Amino acid sequence: MSDTAQSRREVLLALTNPVEGKDKEFQDWYWGTHIPEILALPGFVAVRRLRAADTSTDGIPYRYATIYEVEGSAEEARMRLFTSGLGSSDTLDISSIVMIPLLMHDDASDA
Repeated sequence: MSDTAQSRREVLLALTNPVEGKDKEFQDWYWGTHIPEILALPGFVAVRRLRAADTSTDGIPYRYATIYEVEGSAEEARMRLFTSGLGSSDTLDISSIVMIPLLMHDDASDA
């Protein structure tokens, strides 16, 4: 693999919600268990967790966004995440999860 391919980074965006009434437990599980498990997977190098502002949630279907920085393909990282056998939590609303592989935007390549 070339140095360019090895150093290529992409992003995996996760949009999630806790089960109603379990926000605190969800946050504890997500940060205390889930994030460390994911960062232990090959290719996952960094994470940022964001929360919608309490004053701006009208019409926004997701309370939390997580940005995972991955080395290599975000699509491959997504598949690794889904097939790794990671545990889940009854505090996570699995019916609403969205996982979006994203490429870093480079204006020079958009000719």
